[in-house]
Amino acid sequence: MGSQTRAMTPRDSQARGATNGSSNHSDADDESVPPFFNTTFSTHRVSPLYVGPRGLTTARLEQLAHRLRDTLVGDVVRGIQVGLEATDTPMGQVGPLRAVAIRWFHAQSILGDAPADDGSEEGWHKFSGEQGRGLWMEICHENATYVALLLPGLSSSADDGAAQQPTWAVQPSNTDVDKSQFAHLPLLLLRMPQALKTVIGEWLSTAFDCRVSKLALGTKTLIDVWEGWIRTSGLPSKGPDFVLTVSFNAPATESAASDSDGGLGESNQSGEPGLRSLEITIAPADLRRFLRAGEAGARESTASDAWTSDPRQRRRLAGGNADDGWGWRTSEDAPKHPFTEALARYLHHHLALDLFHPGARVVQISCGAFVLAQSRLKIVKLGHVTSDLARAAWMFVAQLGARIRDDALPGT
Repeated sequence: MGSQTRAMTPRDSQARGATNGSSNHSDADDESVPPFFNTTFSTHRVSPLYVGPRGLTTARLEQLAHRLRDTLVGDVVRGIQVGLEATDTPMGQVGPLRAVAIRWFHAQSILGDAPADDGSEEGWHKFSGEQGRGLWMEICHENATYVALLLPGLSSSADDGAAQQPTWAVQPSNTDVDKSQFAHLPLLLLRMPQALKTVIGEWLSTAFDCRVSKLALGTKTLIDVWEGWIRTSGLPSKGPDFVLTVSFNAPATESAASDSDGGLGESNQSGEPGLRSLEITIAPADLRRFLRAGEAGARESTASDAWTSDPRQRRRLAGGNADDGWGWRTSEDAPKHPFTEALARYLHHHLALDLFHPGARVVQISCGAFVLAQSRLKIVKLGHVTSDLARAAWMFVAQLGARIRDDALPGT
C-alpha cells in the first residue's frame, strides 16, 4: 500500500495514455490510486451531483475530462490562468498543460483496508461496491500535478445515498425524482492553487448541476478527530510537539478617559478581535499525563454565565460557524473527550482561561500524525499503511462526512 499512495507525476499520467486529455480504461488504471497521505488538501463540500440516467461510465468520464481540458486551455488563452504557479518547482511555473484525467477509485484503495463494523463509536462503515467509490480528477502540467478528490460520505451505518444527503443540500421540489441519477460525493479535497480551485468549482457546478462551497471545520470536528485518533492509534511518546491553536471571538473594548475632555469617559467598542490566537504546545512525553488526568477526573463545568442557559446568546458569542460554541457538550449523548477535559482544567487553573467559553474556538490541531485546520488537512504516513493508520484514516474521513451531513445552509 505504501508504494500505491504516492503522488502521481506527469510522466506517470502520460504513461497511462492520458496525453489527449482523457483517461483510458485499463488494468493499469484500475491499480492506480490518487495521492492522499502526506498531502495537504483544502476542504470543500458538494451537493449531490446530477449524473443522469447513464451515470458516469468510462466513456462519459473520458468526455468530461476532455471538456475540462478545453476549459483549462481556454482560460489560458483568455489570460485567467497566468497566475497559476508551482512554488515547489525550480522554474516557479507549472508549464503547459499536458493531460487531464478523471477516473473512479475506491475509498479503501487510499485509506487502507477498512476496519470491520465492530459497533465502536468511531463512526465508520465499510462500504462495498459503488457506495465506497470516489472520483479522482488529475490535472498534469509540465512541472506540477494538481489533484481533486470527491469522496463519499462515510458513516457508521449502511444508509443509502439519500439518507446521507447533507441537510444543507437543496431538496428537489418533485418528490418522485429518480435519486439514482444523483451521485452523493459530498467531501471535496483539493490540492491546487486558489485560482485553479475557483475554475474547478465553477466547472463542477456547471457539469453536474451541483453546488460547491468551502467547508469550514470548527471546534467540534477538530476535537472529535483528535479524540478519535487517540482512541484509534493512541498517543505518541516522541516526535513533534502537539500544538492546539485557539482563537477568540471577542472584540476588544477600548475605554478612554482624559483630562482634556473635561474628565468625561467615553467607551468605544471595536469590531476587531482583541487577542487573535493562542498556541498551546505540549511535549509528546506529557500527552499521556493529560489523558490519564482526563480519564480520572470529572467533567469540566462551565461558569454560571448568561450563555449557559441561553442558546441564542451562546450562538452570538460563538459566531457564524455552527461547529463552534461548545454547545454540543451539554447534550445527553455528548461524546467523551478526556484529553480535552484535562487540558481545559489545566488552562483554567494556570491561566484562568475558560476553554469552553463560546467565544473560544479551536482553529488548528497539529501533531506528528496529522495537521487539521479550519479549511485544510494533512495525514502523515511513514512507511506502509498499518492497520492502526487505516482505522484512523477511516475515522478521519468519517468525521468530515459527519460534519457535512450535520451542517445547515450558510446563514441559517
